[in-house]
Amino acid sequence: MKKISVIGTGYVGLIQAVGLAEFGFDVVGIDIDESKVRALNRGECPLFEEGLEELLKKHVNKKLTFTTSYEPIKDSDVIFLCVGTPQDKDGNADLRFLFSAVEKIKETIDKDDYKVIVIKSTVPVGTNRKVKELLKEYNVDVVSNPEFLREGIAVYDFFNPERIVLGFENLENKKPIRTMEDVYKYFKEKNIPFVITNWETAELIKYASNAFLATKISFVNELAKLADKVKANIKTISYAMGLDPRIGNKFLNAGIGYGGSCFHPDEVLFIDRGRGLECITFKELFELEDKDDIKVLSFDGEKLSLKKLKLASKRYYNDDLITLRFNLGREIKITKDHPVVILEDRNLKVKLAEDVKEGDKVILPYGNFGEEQEIEIDILEELSKTDLIEKVWIHNKDLVINEFNIIKLYLSNKYPHDVKRNGTIRSKDILLIKEILDKYGSKNRLFTARSKSTTIPYKIKIDKDFARLMGYYLSEGWISKDYGRNGVVRKRIGLCFGIHEEEYINDVKNILNKLGIKYIEKIKDGSHSIIISSKILAYVFENILNCGINCYNKNIPPQIFNSKEEIKWEFLKGLFRGDGGIVRLNNDKNLNIEFATVSKKMAHSLLILLQSLGIVASVKKCYNNKSTTMAYIIRINGLEQVKKIGELFGRKWENYKDIVENYKRNIKPLGYSKSDNFAILEVKEIIKEHYSGYVYSVETENSLLITSYGILIHNCFPKDVKALIKQFENNNIEPILIKATDIVNEEQIKWFFEKIKNYYGNLNGKTFAVLGLAFKPNTDDLRESRAIKLIDMLLESGAIVKGFDYVEKARENTANMYKLDKSKGFYGYNLYVLDDLYETVKDVDGIIITVEYNKFNEEDWKKIGNLVKEKIIFDGRNILDVEKVKKLGFKYYGVGYDI
Repeated sequence: MKKISVIGTGYVGLIQAVGLAEFGFDVVGIDIDESKVRALNRGECPLFEEGLEELLKKHVNKKLTFTTSYEPIKDSDVIFLCVGTPQDKDGNADLRFLFSAVEKIKETIDKDDYKVIVIKSTVPVGTNRKVKELLKEYNVDVVSNPEFLREGIAVYDFFNPERIVLGFENLENKKPIRTMEDVYKYFKEKNIPFVITNWETAELIKYASNAFLATKISFVNELAKLADKVKANIKTISYAMGLDPRIGNKFLNAGIGYGGSCFHPDEVLFIDRGRGLECITFKELFELEDKDDIKVLSFDGEKLSLKKLKLASKRYYNDDLITLRFNLGREIKITKDHPVVILEDRNLKVKLAEDVKEGDKVILPYGNFGEEQEIEIDILEELSKTDLIEKVWIHNKDLVINEFNIIKLYLSNKYPHDVKRNGTIRSKDILLIKEILDKYGSKNRLFTARSKSTTIPYKIKIDKDFARLMGYYLSEGWISKDYGRNGVVRKRIGLCFGIHEEEYINDVKNILNKLGIKYIEKIKDGSHSIIISSKILAYVFENILNCGINCYNKNIPPQIFNSKEEIKWEFLKGLFRGDGGIVRLNNDKNLNIEFATVSKKMAHSLLILLQSLGIVASVKKCYNNKSTTMAYIIRINGLEQVKKIGELFGRKWENYKDIVENYKRNIKPLGYSKSDNFAILEVKEIIKEHYSGYVYSVETENSLLITSYGILIHNCFPKDVKALIKQFENNNIEPILIKATDIVNEEQIKWFFEKIKNYYGNLNGKTFAVLGLAFKPNTDDLRESRAIKLIDMLLESGAIVKGFDYVEKARENTANMYKLDKSKGFYGYNLYVLDDLYETVKDVDGIIITVEYNKFNEEDWKKIGNLVKEKIIFDGRNILDVEKVKKLGFKYYGVGYDI
């Protein structure tokens, strides 16, 4: 299936068309407006929506064309109906355009050609059934596929839906279901939930979702009126309500506030995909193709634990991010509405990031988690999944001689007796009978060069020795690549010590000797290097253990986190011996231990590994020796902690033991306090900075997760009402709650207008700056705009209005709505639409905010105060920094929040 038609190129249709073109389908967009079609074919986008114009220009006249003709639907496998369904004078959805399109389809397609017709338009219950009745003589299936796009981020929503709803006439008929799953294969692969149901259920889901959100909004808006009357604070009320998990904190901002809590893309979390714990950024997690069965490091109230990942998502964000900085150099960067887990009176509570104060306490859970296992790496099994297996040989003469009668049946070698003579087999030849290898244990040796200069065991157990080797590699090792004759790639593992570090050098050599792995030594200029030439061992360290190849991308192997505690300590022994240091303090009276790395993931993983062993460290970020790369210095202090780590250094520790033994008192670690199962840190600094870009969210099964630096934090936390009311009434049901929701919504703007009017007494001749014109930020859509309704009321009262919106198209649409010529300012309607915010506020009697742009907080309010006649703000979105404008002398009136 390759060809798709989209009838209607409005808001839903155009985004659907470019989105399907991005998926690789050949798409034709059909619209009756000839001038619009010509503009679209020139790549001119009629809508303001982030990313839409770029996608249109990318695909137009390639995968995507536009026409006024219905002829292309003859060759289309799927036809999307995306025409408008506005409300008529009685409040019902006006389906004239939809049924007109259906009649055009009937006139165009052949009765016997199978088509799937998909209704994306928002339609009342029963519409899909009526369309199928109109097409009953045709070989078609009709599908209900409502859209859930949010204006301002609709392109993002198209590619990242929360669910795909598909309604069918008969769920036993798999043909249209398979067709739609093929169309939306992209979403299937991203594990987006599919709701497969009947027509009526799908139709009602759209209305029910939006109406429920409207109900929450209307409730808090009506409550704001009472709060305003009795001088209560609606912000605090909403926050407290939202802490109740039965209520939740979404859509509880008075004045229609939409938001979402998220992390900066570079913040990290810790996941387990079956091998052990991995440090990964939120952005990297979101981009993983397979998120099934991922577990996230969390806290179960008693200890660190792994919880199932339920969801990973992202969204565009243009507002302040908050960085919370704690003791021990730890910090987290999140959106201002993100819920933060705070310790109060020995109980864990939740605060929004913007409400966190200096001195608030957060926790670092510690203690072991997961299952402690004896881990063995089956290298041959791992290599069998890669192209490298083609170049890998296995040598074991006893195996070949004793099992030759079995082996010879699988050999690809033309000369089987050569195999018997030299005891060497192609590894891929033995994969089907791999179980016989286990009889011969460590005698099975893998290599990639016929000379067998370096061989390694076909299985390696992560025991104490190998754990130390991994630690040594991460602190002192690297992997290099060079090219031999005929372009043959060679890989080498190197570890470099100072020549004085004989204990550590001999330890590495002994481990390699036990494994039977050959190496060479190079001693030069005070350094002692151990070099292993083995493409297979390099693959093990780089790809199986995920150790990285240089200091910038080193990371702790996931398998270490699943190992027994004694193995973890041996790993740390190798790690600290390499890049660790013992530092004398206070004239040799005290000690601390330091570990330095330039790998961010290494630093975060080490902090977690230490926490799992009950060690709490501090971290300092800095640039060393004129380096342009950030270094992480992890410090361990406190007598008991220093002794535990110090003993890992071996003989070197003997030089410092007398200092520990002469400690005058048992010095506790600095910068935190300890509970039974977590450390307690305080918020030391709160930094706000503007950010424009994507932010990322996750949800876990217990709503908690461990993030950057080991900090415990919380999960990341529309309308059609009138049409739904009419559907209730058409079915003889009185919609009491939903009707009340609509009444409250309609009354809210009147209440706010009366609030403005009561302040002045008479609005005639007063001038107001209305900031925000569309119905929400970053869109040009004026439908149901609260700003337009308020402007109408102000104009009817004789006021003069100066309107402004950050989106140019929103300003143009407002001007066109009032039939204004933009070359002039005043046309008898007492309305100006201006392109500059400061020009808008000049000489006004009051400022009214009607759209929740956080950009308003970035404006120069001192300058604004000098431009207005009277310093007064009516904030219909409770969006402004109240303390900031109050200090500048402004009077502030919000929604249930006056100062």
